[in-house]
Amino acid sequence: MSEINKKIVYVDGFAIRNTLDDDFGICHAGMQSIAEPAAKFYIPATEIWVDYRYRDETNFLIAVDTFVEPTAAETYDARRARAKEKFCDLGGVTDYILRTESKGELVIRYVDGAKVRRGFDPEFILGGHDFVYDYIPAPEIWLDDKMDPAELSFILLHEEVERRLMSEGKPYHIAHEYATARDKELRRARGVGSYPGDPAYPSRALSNQEIIKKYYARAN
Repeated sequence: MSEINKKIVYVDGFAIRNTLDDDFGICHAGMQSIAEPAAKFYIPATEIWVDYRYRDETNFLIAVDTFVEPTAAETYDARRARAKEKFCDLGGVTDYILRTESKGELVIRYVDGAKVRRGFDPEFILGGHDFVYDYIPAPEIWLDDKMDPAELSFILLHEEVERRLMSEGKPYHIAHEYATARDKELRRARGVGSYPGDPAYPSRALSNQEIIKKYYARAN
């Protein structure tokens, strides 16, 4: 079944990141490849999930998500370069910075994520910093202002930890793992996070289908 023939389901991405998969972005199809990092085994094979907060970008997000995967000889960076060339009006976006704050030496910019995705990088998701995205100046962290305001502090912490570790020489994939652990710990401490394996995980007695339906947005 091709991705475009799958049922589009709008889900609560914030809830998914709080209680199932902190690496859920804003648009995913199920991924069964064992070799794929953060594979989405829980998404039914007949569905593609879109965070309901990004409903107005559905067609664009699915086009990006279903873009031709790299061959074994192509690097992820090469694929991203092809995606930018295909989907972005490079240099043509303006007024994407909504507000700016300072935090120590860091500049925190809240951006219009839709404009960033169409103007700079179709795979900009939730947040990023200058050690990962070449279009973000140093020393800046960008946060997509479209996400639930209650999630901003978690994504900011993730980007801060990841950026600091990369500045100390850790590669992205290692820094990301550390940042994800800190992000999840803050969610737990704030009373919104609980994951499989946690003693008080709320969905342990539910079936797979019951858990999946908990994440469906009411407006499907």
